[in-house]
Amino acid sequence: MEELRLSDEFLNVEEEEKETWKVQDDLAADWVLDKIRESKAEYSRFEMIAKAKIEQIKDRLEKEKKKMKDEVGFFESKLREYFETVKAKETKTQKSYNLPSGKLKLKKSKATFDYKKDKLLDMAKEQKLEDLIKVKEDFDWAEFKKQLKIDGDKIINKETGEVLSIEGLGIKHKPEEFKVEV
Repeated sequence: MEELRLSDEFLNVEEEEKETWKVQDDLAADWVLDKIRESKAEYSRFEMIAKAKIEQIKDRLEKEKKKMKDEVGFFESKLREYFETVKAKETKTQKSYNLPSGKLKLKKSKATFDYKKDKLLDMAKEQKLEDLIKVKEDFDWAEFKKQLKIDGDKIINKETGEVLSIEGLGIKHKPEEFKVEV
């Protein structure tokens, strides 16, 4: 796959010149913006083609998956029919039948709970069953943040003016970011 990058062929400068080459006027800056635009357009074109190809492959994979599921389903149904005719080993939870290439198993049906937590919570509140109700503690950062401001390297409580020194609370500086818009 061809690697897309801003390289000597875009800049038309030798390696030694590239290190010392600088934008020195508006005309050169405008030329660089054109080169950035061309590079981004080329990448967009490449990305569009790649995404279309990925979609084609995904579609093909889906078709193959459906074909496999249909085939496996057909053969499993035939094995299930055969399983019903043989003397299988039976335990409390399943029946099984061993063959040289694998094992046929039938897990017996069992009852499980079908529940809705929100409705059960409402019932526990109504019947005052506090021992069945979990309470999750969480710090309200959004509300606390409203009380704070950053002044240089200090965190200050807006209401009291107090400089705060709290474990778990600090300042992170994001570096400045230079952007070029074309």
